[in-house]
This record gives sequence, structure tokens and C-alpha cells, in this order.
Amino acid sequence: MTTNVSEMNKQIALDAYAALKAGDVPSYFNAMAEEVTVTYFGSHRFSRTFAGKSDIMENFIPPLLDRLEGPIKITVTNAIAEGDQVFVEAQGESRTTDGLDYNNLYGIVLRMKDGKIVEIREYMDTELTKNIFG
Repeated sequence: MTTNVSEMNKQIALDAYAALKAGDVPSYFNAMAEEVTVTYFGSHRFSRTFAGKSDIMENFIPPLLDRLEGPIKITVTNAIAEGDQVFVEAQGESRTTDGLDYNNLYGIVLRMKDGKIVEIREYMDTELTKNIFG
């Protein structure tokens, strides 16, 4: 039974990132519970935990999109699932409004509940993030 739950959760994560890569940001956010928490580790502008979709939409998305030409296109290179957790390795691709590449690598741990993403813990090249966003 755990395998079926694991595979279902893995597919939810893969579908969410495929939507984001395709520019379908609403579908990406629809995969998340309203009370989702998103933690970005490191020492850069976004290092903190965002609590809920409203916090993300008000305090993370605007400064991200102010600096980038559009959403980051995420390509999942590996995904591993066990129970309610999915680990995703991914590559991001984007450009800043002043023409710099922002191509980051990610290790993302997602926790699922009732078919929704309830927690995201994201690890990345924080030096690159700091250089682009501060």
C-alpha cells in the first residue's frame, strides 16, 4: 500500500513541476494546500519559511518576478518517493530582466497530505541566488 501512496505522491510532484515548466503557474499552485509552508535555506533574500499561499503570493512571487523575465522553468532530473515525502532533484532555467542567466540546481523535499503538497523544503546554490536577488 505504501508503494501506491508513494507513487501517487511522486506523480503529484512531477505534475506540479511539469506545469510550472510549461508556464502553467496556476496548476502548480493548485497542487499545494492553502496552508503550505515553503522553506528556502541559505543566506539570501528569500531565506525563510513562507506560511501559506497568501504569504508566498505577497512576499515571494513579486520580488522574484520583478527580477526575472518570467517563471523559472524547472526540469526534474530525479524523483524519489517514500510514503508522504517526495525528493526532487531539478534544474531551473531563467533569465533576469537585465539579461543574466539564473540557472540554478535544486534539491527539494516535499511532504504531501490528502493529495496536496503541504510542505516544501528547498535547497539550492545559495551563492547564485544571493548574487542575483541579494
